[in-house]
Amino acid sequence: MLALTLGSALPVSARAGGFEVPDIGARALGRGGANAVGAVDGTAMHYNPGSLAKQRGTRFMYNHSLVFHDTRFSRSPLSEAWGEDAGTGFGEVRDAEKVFPLGLFATLTTDFGLDNWTFGAGVWGPHSVGKHDYPEYGPQSFMLTDMSVLAAYYSVSAAWKLRDVFGIGVTAQYVDLIQLDYGLVIDSTFTEGLEPVPSSDSTQLTSTLKLRDRTSGTAIVGLWYRPHRRVELGLSGRVIPVFLRPTGTMEVDKPTLVTDDLRVTMPLTLPAIVRGGVRYIHEKGDRTVFDVELDAQWEGWSAIDSYDVAVDGQISGQDVGDLRLDKQWKDTVSVRLGGDYNVIPTHLTLRAGGYWESAASSASFSHLDFPSFMRGGIGAGITAGGRGVYGTIGFLHVFQQTQQTDELAAKVFQQRPLRPCPDRCGGASGVPANAGRFTSRYEILNLGIELRFAELLSKRRERKQAERDARPIPPTAPDVSGFDASEYAVPDPDDTNDGGF
Repeated sequence: MLALTLGSALPVSARAGGFEVPDIGARALGRGGANAVGAVDGTAMHYNPGSLAKQRGTRFMYNHSLVFHDTRFSRSPLSEAWGEDAGTGFGEVRDAEKVFPLGLFATLTTDFGLDNWTFGAGVWGPHSVGKHDYPEYGPQSFMLTDMSVLAAYYSVSAAWKLRDVFGIGVTAQYVDLIQLDYGLVIDSTFTEGLEPVPSSDSTQLTSTLKLRDRTSGTAIVGLWYRPHRRVELGLSGRVIPVFLRPTGTMEVDKPTLVTDDLRVTMPLTLPAIVRGGVRYIHEKGDRTVFDVELDAQWEGWSAIDSYDVAVDGQISGQDVGDLRLDKQWKDTVSVRLGGDYNVIPTHLTLRAGGYWESAASSASFSHLDFPSFMRGGIGAGITAGGRGVYGTIGFLHVFQQTQQTDELAAKVFQQRPLRPCPDRCGGASGVPANAGRFTSRYEILNLGIELRFAELLSKRRERKQAERDARPIPPTAPDVSGFDASEYAVPDPDDTNDGGF
């Protein structure tokens, strides 16, 4: 639980499954995420750096994503196994944070006047919900009370193409986990007794992790191939996992219980990802009428069996032991289908698409900080503009499976750092924290603008030339070079000829 939030909250790469919600970029969002082959803007640095080689000139792109989310949890009434607490019911809780507004994606790409090379620089972050707020000591508090995470990928790319049929590219990324704050209610008891009902008047206390890691990195490699003028293929992936080792402190709402400062280290690996696809391009004459793209994506989340949290410090004079948080995540696969239709070539484009994705988390390990269940989405979008300035709007609605977990199947337990279960709980596994019903959905709106400087400057140059051509030509003085004035001299009346007859 403590570690799980890292990826889920990183704001603004369109890794689906696992930690993130598809998809990043206004154009890709409108295509249902089908962008591994046909990326025609700066998002190629993320989706497939190989296709970046197709882009000519100098371009600036800024996309901004707003994630509207609604996540709710209804904890199941306590079973008869809880004695006097049996039958205790809990009301539904809902995330107080409804919008996450920090999904930026900015790039600057250029070919530097070269025929076969394109370069890029940009910044973005994992596309996810980076802030949650639930009631302290609420029914969900053994899982999560609040979360606030901020991370960024600072990226540079280089791509090379062979004529117009093949491209290869690489994006190197510096990963900066700027902030990771995560809170949940733990039990600081020394006894074997379990308290299944959250209460601030008990040995329970809200703990908040405050972590960061500003020294990680990764890389994306991409290939693009056009075997036929109407067919393109693409393959790309994050070939180097992101190895994070955030460190920091743990703060509690009852600080008098802390007899030695609590230091926390939480290693975490974001796994390799592979995406690929095929794109059909329908042309009429020298213009593209529409395209359709089909992509598939695999993400290796099964690499995460558990999160091992090392804690150094004391509560009530007792050493806090390390925590092992079992996750048992699964690899995810997704399929995306989408395309563009050029209503007015170079000026107005409509698009639509959709996707399906398998779950990373099983019902037994369902969690609020990361409800990664089976899901699908439907998207639509529009691009309009001209003369080098283009605006794009993309929208995606994400449907997510409702997840129901009972006490017997639940595997997310309340954390007891001083007397962990089951070894020191009289054989009991602990208090099931995720027994209940999870419902969630997302609406994602992405607004983007792109400036194509070659087009902007060419129009400006044409305008200036037209202005010069339209100016009236001023009259000029006659050319008098080589003129002999003596041939046209008027006789002087005083100079007479007295010759006789």
